Amino acid sequence: MFAGSQLLAAVAFGSGIFAFWQQQRSTMLKFWFISAVLNASHFGLLGQYEAALFVGLTAIRFLVAAMQPRQHWMLLFMAAATVIVLTTYSNPLNLLPYTAAMLGTYGSFQTRLGRVRLCMALGASCWIIHNILVGSPVAVMMELAFLLSNLVGFLRARRLAANLAAANQPG
Repeated sequence: MFAGSQLLAAVAFGSGIFAFWQQQRSTMLKFWFISAVLNASHFGLLGQYEAALFVGLTAIRFLVAAMQPRQHWMLLFMAAATVIVLTTYSNPLNLLPYTAAMLGTYGSFQTRLGRVRLCMALGASCWIIHNILVGSPVAVMMELAFLLSNLVGFLRARRLAANLAAANQPG
């Protein structure tokens, strides 16, 4: 089971990295959907059912946010995450996936890519701590790489915007 969980996490890793390199918000969220489905399955194999529920909810949220980034959906997913934590809470470890889910939910429904990236970076930080504590080395590496890829994508987008602004300056 452990080896299978790590294989699923590795494939989720690949999909998630690919997502960070996308320039379109909708495409990025669709690749995160695939990554989240695989990651939820990984947590299920590890017996981390609360984390699997949060990541499963995250997968659905990514898909909905990619197609309909409306605020009422954001509130519904935040409420669903709160129901999950209230009904499954067994120890403080459960608060890390909940916090990551809330940050990710807020970020997923933002229209500005910079806000999406910031929320995802904060959520990834929560998942890094969680994955260290549950003993999933591939998931730790995945979230660290997501954090790094997110930063690279953010810097690349800023550089592109600066180049476009410079090109449009009257000279």
